[in-house]
Amino acid sequence: MNYYIITGASRGIGQALTRKLIVPGNTLFAVSRTLNEDLIELASSLNVPLFYFEADLSIREEAENFIKSVFTKIKLAEFDRIALINNAGMLEPVSPIKSIDFALAEKHLHLNLLTPMILSSVFLTETAGLDIPKVILNISSGASFNAYSGWSVYCSSKAGLDMFTQVAGLEQNAELQPTKVFALAPGIIETGMQELIRTTDESLFPERDKFIRLYEEGKLSNPEDIAYIILNTIFNYDIVTGSVVTIDQLKEIMYTLGFPKM
Repeated sequence: MNYYIITGASRGIGQALTRKLIVPGNTLFAVSRTLNEDLIELASSLNVPLFYFEADLSIREEAENFIKSVFTKIKLAEFDRIALINNAGMLEPVSPIKSIDFALAEKHLHLNLLTPMILSSVFLTETAGLDIPKVILNISSGASFNAYSGWSVYCSSKAGLDMFTQVAGLEQNAELQPTKVFALAPGIIETGMQELIRTTDESLFPERDKFIRLYEEGKLSNPEDIAYIILNTIFNYDIVTGSVVTIDQLKEIMYTLGFPKM
């Protein structure tokens, strides 16, 4: 049995990942603020176990309750491999630093940074000592290493997630049965976040037109393609624990496995 835990499953990459994983042999644990009924119906029609949680992971208690509830349903002696995909995230607040909405920034940092820490901590504790393929994938962003005016909170939270990934990698390399932990900058993808970027006031985000041009020129990836690449490489041994990789690097790994070029 393969277990996958996916946050932010209602749309975007999270939805695409969950949809592709609804196949026999998998048990899924999905979470988002609102239920994705289409995914629930699909899993039911194919008789694939999907435990869908409705929770606001920006609230610490709800994040803790979610991941602890997941492990009450997992029978540790019966599975072949397990993965936690920390995908949930938000872009707001978008504004100059001098006018940051502090309440929204706190919510943002809880969701984008603290929640992956909480979920990863419980995951590592619950799977410690198991000699099976174990992976934590943190969905990061190119904004973690490229500064954008108006994105001080987003750039900071993603840079923090990358560093958390690197520290987790150091710690896991000292374990006898380590978990592979890595972060992925998936590129610019046509999701709800991109829609928000394109409609943001230019005074708050001066580089808005760049993203509008990329959309108009058809240069945005679609979530299904990104999910396909992730799921064909996530357990690959060539990915270094603690590393921060790009989607192009995952593509190269996939091509070495014999998959056709995209």
